[in-house]
Amino acid sequence: MHLCRITPPEQHEELDVSVGFLLRSWEIHHLNALRDSTRRNLTRHILNEVPNDAYKIFIRFLRDTAEPETFLPAIRLNRYLHRQYCLLLSTSRARELFAVHNSGGRHSQRLINFSGYDLIVGTGIQLLDTEAYLIAPSKYTIFLRQVNAANEINVYHSDFIDLGGSTPPPLLFRPQEIIDIVRNNIGAETESKAHHEQGHREESPATIVDCPECGGEVQRIGGENYFCLECSWDNLPALR
Repeated sequence: MHLCRITPPEQHEELDVSVGFLLRSWEIHHLNALRDSTRRNLTRHILNEVPNDAYKIFIRFLRDTAEPETFLPAIRLNRYLHRQYCLLLSTSRARELFAVHNSGGRHSQRLINFSGYDLIVGTGIQLLDTEAYLIAPSKYTIFLRQVNAANEINVYHSDFIDLGGSTPPPLLFRPQEIIDIVRNNIGAETESKAHHEQGHREESPATIVDCPECGGEVQRIGGENYFCLECSWDNLPALR
């Protein structure tokens, strides 16, 4: 198969893609003898299962190619223009992460903003609780080819093809480290906000409830200006 890949600056790179790796085979006796409608329905059912098979080999591909890193390597990521990435976690780890993330008053179920990067969190049953991967969106593609034989249907796949040459390679993180760093970051934000609110309250002038001279009732006149209703006390600015 043939692929035309666009690379910066707007150059076209011609690639010949081999689609010769067997993804899955289904043995079906007398396939060619089936009615056309039956064969089409059977093919449609088989193709519905193919994405799950492709996802499994993609996870194996990530395990072989991802580079271990600490979360989040801003110095490394700052070399690239991209500010949005996919973060793949197991379902249970993603649930933990959002429980921590949303404890800071946020209400997100898919997107996390951290250190100026938008992280789209994805989950998969094939992922272990001890692994997490960071990938640029639409970085890889794969070609599939269906071949019908006399008594079987075979689906072949190509290698994963990198379409994002100007993006970092897949990175491997430790999920617990991600959760701990996000928790500490939210804790620091919450503490900073509390200190700011406390400082604002301390800077605000105290409200005068009783007259400081006679203890009588006072009347407020805009801002922090008062006068006493029972004696001659006031804190109004002097007239010039």
